Amino acid sequence: MRSAVITTCFILSALSGALGCESTPVDDDNTSAGTGGVAGSSSGGGSMSPPTSMCSAALRQSVGLLDEVSTGVVTQLETTPELVLYVDASAGGDTGGDEAPWVYISLAGGSAVALTDLEALESTAWDLALKRFIIRTNSGDSGPGQGGALRVALPWDSVDASTQGNRALPVEQWFDDECNLVTGSTNELVTTFSGWYEYNTATHKLDAIEGVYLTQAADGAKYKVAVLDYYSNPDGSHGRVDGHFKLRIAPLR
Repeated sequence: MRSAVITTCFILSALSGALGCESTPVDDDNTSAGTGGVAGSSSGGGSMSPPTSMCSAALRQSVGLLDEVSTGVVTQLETTPELVLYVDASAGGDTGGDEAPWVYISLAGGSAVALTDLEALESTAWDLALKRFIIRTNSGDSGPGQGGALRVALPWDSVDASTQGNRALPVEQWFDDECNLVTGSTNELVTTFSGWYEYNTATHKLDAIEGVYLTQAADGAKYKVAVLDYYSNPDGSHGRVDGHFKLRIAPLR
C-alpha cells in the first residue's frame, strides 16, 4: 500500500469539516507531490490504484459524491491580463460537507461547470473541483481527464512553460489495490493541491502560502494556478468566512 501522508494536522480533519493543518511545502526540486501517483507512471513508487471504475463504490461512499449540482457561485473578478476567480466552495459549513456537492470549474472558461458529482466522474468538461478546503484535479481517481498538479516554490512571474521541465505532474490517486481509501495521518483526503495552506495557530485560520501550481486541465492544456485567499468576499476583498476562494489562473506559455 502506498503512503499518501504529506500533511501534519493539529485538528482532526475530514472531508465534511473544517480543519487545521500545517502543510509541507513542495519545493521546485521535487519531482512529485502528495498523491503517490504521477501521470504516465506505472511502477516505482508502490502499487498503483486500479481504475476509478473498479473503486467506484468506495469512491462515492468515502469521498462524499452526490447526485446534485452545486449552487456555489463562481465569479470572474478579473479577466485581463490574467484570470482571477471568486469561488464559493463553502456549502455544508464546518460539519456538513458530506451533504453538499463539489463546485466544478473550467480553467479555460473561468466559469462553473454544472455537473453533479456523479456526472463529473465521467466528464472532461471540468478541470478543478473544490469543496471546503479541498481542491482536486480531473485525473486518476477523481475523474477521466488528463489533469494533474504540482506546486513549485517560485514567484508567479517566474513560472512559465519551461518550469515543468521533464517532470510529470502527479495525478489523483486515493485508493490501494483493494479499493481502500489511503488518507493522511488524520484521515484527510490528500490531493495534488494538498499543501496550498498552512494553519495559523494564532488566528485558527488557513493562510494561503506562497507558491504556484503547475496545473494540467482535463484536455491536457497547461495552466498556472495560485490560491490567493480562502476567506474572500464576492468582490475579491478579504473577508472572514472560510470556504470562499480567490484563485489566480493563467495559461502556461
